[in-house]
Amino acid sequence: MAALGRFLEKKVDERSDEDLKELYRQYVGSYDVLRNLSFNEILQYAGEQYRPDERIQRLDMLAELLYAEGSYKNAPLRDMLLGKAFLLFDYVETNGRDFSLRRRQIMQEIKEKTSTDSLSTD
Repeated sequence: MAALGRFLEKKVDERSDEDLKELYRQYVGSYDVLRNLSFNEILQYAGEQYRPDERIQRLDMLAELLYAEGSYKNAPLRDMLLGKAFLLFDYVETNGRDFSLRRRQIMQEIKEKTSTDSLSTD
């Protein structure tokens, strides 16, 4: 996901929602749909829209995109985005086959930045 890396390398004031929407479209689906789904709805969407052999990878990409957007938004939107990113990273960590130290570091960073309420599936 080199495109996401380039997006994150930009200064915060140079990042645009249009760039982010294009990343969603390229990698995981509709920005307008996915960004507004709850964690449980995202899992349902993934079950319906992604092939089983690519599901975990796409959920990981979605977590990265939510994390990227949450990194430059303000509360309470930031907390909502980072909370969903955390839950998806946790899901990928639990159900995926790949160990990622970076993923665990991001999860710790999210815990430190957000309230524990945003890390719930409720």
